[in-house]
Amino acid sequence: MASGRRRPAGGAFRSRQDWLKYGGLFVLAVVAFGVAAIALMGPRNPDEAGPAAASPSAAAPSATASVAPSPAFTGTATPPTPGTLGIELPAEPVLLILGDSYTAGVGADQPDQGWAYLVAAELGYPATVDGAGGTGFAWGGGAQDEQGEEYEVRLRRIAANPAFVPNVLVLQGGQNDAAVRNPAEVEAATAQTIEAARRFWPGVQVVVLGPSAPRPLAEELRGVNSAVRAGAAAVNAPFIDAVEGNWFTGANSPGFDADGAHPNTAGHAHIAGKFLESWAGLTR
Repeated sequence: MASGRRRPAGGAFRSRQDWLKYGGLFVLAVVAFGVAAIALMGPRNPDEAGPAAASPSAAAPSATASVAPSPAFTGTATPPTPGTLGIELPAEPVLLILGDSYTAGVGADQPDQGWAYLVAAELGYPATVDGAGGTGFAWGGGAQDEQGEEYEVRLRRIAANPAFVPNVLVLQGGQNDAAVRNPAEVEAATAQTIEAARRFWPGVQVVVLGPSAPRPLAEELRGVNSAVRAGAAAVNAPFIDAVEGNWFTGANSPGFDADGAHPNTAGHAHIAGKFLESWAGLTR
């Protein structure tokens, strides 16, 4: 057996050199830990801050712009400041465009060259275009308003078909509502039509496109345009204002006019382009 001292099992005995070695390592560890702790606890310069973890809303920006959810409207909302409304596009939009002869494509060389068909094709959503000449929010069609085809009536008929459930609705019109003598009636009918659509299809996002005729007719429609705009504002629906937006001017109207009452093919394309510009602003 060799002479000298036996080290106990488990390493309980250490030589002086061992202690010096491990003691030095321990001191270095303590110093490193202290430096790290100071760095973590000290104030951070905002200009040097690294990227923060994104919240769900930051990772996927909402497309809404200050519009109250449609189903929650009770009829008592304060009209919003013009220009602040927008819509929140559903994940899978299903579009319905309902309106008068403009939506039907009257004036264009072919109906599918009408503004509504051009817009539907450009957006690329599943879409139904429903245009009926001579109708409006308050005017049901016919020389004496005898046809009973107001927008709300037509929407109710569409809603009776469970196979088609739109979640985005564009209501175009107002030209024919100029035949209604009382602007307050047009305003009320516009608001009522929008609220009816929200009852038929809870959560549907509604946008209203007002009268959009070439001049000189556009000038004659300013009164009814204001009534439709007020009705939309009363129920927090975005309103696209072609009249006040000067879509048609004295200079461009002759090239866009078909018959004094409807746009021609180029005029329909002009409306579609202007509508899509407004749409981009509403859906950001």
